[in-house]
Parts: sequence; C-alpha cells; structure tokens
Amino acid sequence: MSGSGRGAGQGSGQEPAPVSPLMIPLLVLGLVIGFLSGYYLLWWGLLVVVAVISASVALVVSGHSRDGATGAIAGVLLGYAGVILVALFRGVL
Repeated sequence: MSGSGRGAGQGSGQEPAPVSPLMIPLLVLGLVIGFLSGYYLLWWGLLVVVAVISASVALVVSGHSRDGATGAIAGVLLGYAGVILVALFRGVL
C-alpha cells in the first residue's frame, strides 16, 4: 500500500475551520438544560427543548455563532433524549 496516510483536507493547502469558543460551553449547558428538563418536567420538557432550538435557530439567522448554536441544540437534545431513554428502559414511562 502506497497511500499517503493523510486525512481528508490535509495536504491540499487548506486550513481546518476554527471551532467557536462558545461550542463547548453551550454544549455542556445544553446537556444540563436537557437533562434537568427531562428529569423534572418530563413531557413538558419538550417545550424547553423546542424553546432552546428556536432560540438557537434565531441566533444563526441573525448572524451569530453557528457552532455555538449547534452545540446548544446537540446538548439539549442529547440530555433530554438520554433521560427519556433511561426512563423508558427502566419502565418508568
């Protein structure tokens, strides 16, 4: 095998896009909000999830950090879905 061993985008002279500094904090905050809304509010927590997604989409449309909004959306969905899946598997729901 005589492959160069380089990943996609390497060696072509292009630098990888920098990640926004808001990505990780908003991901963690989204996880916390999703977990707490699923744990304490259960099905009403879906309203919290929809509110966070709506706020994140509004930020992206207005030209703010797309990476941060993606982190918030992913965090809140993962946190909420994790709690709901645990509740389903334990037979609570």
